[in-house]
Amino acid sequence: MNEEDLKKQYYGYLNDNLDVINSFEKYRRFLLFKTLFVSFLFFLCALIVVCIISLMILNSKYNPFLFPILLFLLYVLLLKSITGIILADRNYQQKFNEKIMPLILAPVANFKNWPKNKNTDSIINSNLFQNFDTQEDCCCVFGYYKTTSLTISDTKLTLPVRASEKPDIFKGIIIQAELERNIKNHVILISKNERKNNKFSYFKTNVDEIDENLYTFIKTQSKINFLSQQFWKMIEKIAIVYSAKSFAFSYHDNTVLIAMKQRKALPFGCIFKSLLTLKNYDEYIEKFIVIFELIDFIMTEN
Repeated sequence: MNEEDLKKQYYGYLNDNLDVINSFEKYRRFLLFKTLFVSFLFFLCALIVVCIISLMILNSKYNPFLFPILLFLLYVLLLKSITGIILADRNYQQKFNEKIMPLILAPVANFKNWPKNKNTDSIINSNLFQNFDTQEDCCCVFGYYKTTSLTISDTKLTLPVRASEKPDIFKGIIIQAELERNIKNHVILISKNERKNNKFSYFKTNVDEIDENLYTFIKTQSKINFLSQQFWKMIEKIAIVYSAKSFAFSYHDNTVLIAMKQRKALPFGCIFKSLLTLKNYDEYIEKFIVIFELIDFIMTEN
């Protein structure tokens, strides 16, 4: 997959749909101005409260009833100033996912929105997670790269609250690829900052970077020649591009599943990012390119 060719194709597609993008860009600018203006008013009010408190302290006019009220008011105003921006960004992303995401997904492997929580069986069969009670997908897209079907979801896996003080066992992106080729094996790689126990045998790959950073488990030693230096460079690039806090990889028969913990799986559609600046799409495109490169590599190595 040539990155420059895909970008040219992508930019051309966006130019053909400029009317829709322009309309949403106007909405983004209006929402951003409104949000920043309201946030500034709350911050200004907070400064006034700070001045009142400072004058009370300087003049030694402490009021046991008024002082706590002013402190509480200051806290509320500052909180409203910050949370207003966060909530506006969330609302913008929700509308973005509904109106713009289907449009910009089309030129990338013909991705489209997909029903949520449909890959639970694949997640369980991957053996990347010991146990989880519920799966909650924030968004999910499906498409094809060549003959490989791809599902990418922003997913949270949780345990029952009573069963754990930290019910969220995973929050991030899950990428699932259904390959044509079946290795009739199960290979697992997990970051060393995650759990190291697994029902399969621990395996040393003799690739220093893999052995230093990941635990490798295999069911058998059949068709594992893809575990090479080049493979390490590719999964390292994926982890960097997705800003992953942890990385887990499962290759079970013909299903590859990658799980990466992060706060925001697909950081696109930010209220502060213009839809008319083509370079803002580059980071988004690269997230798909690294997956396509890995698929090409695995298909040629096995």
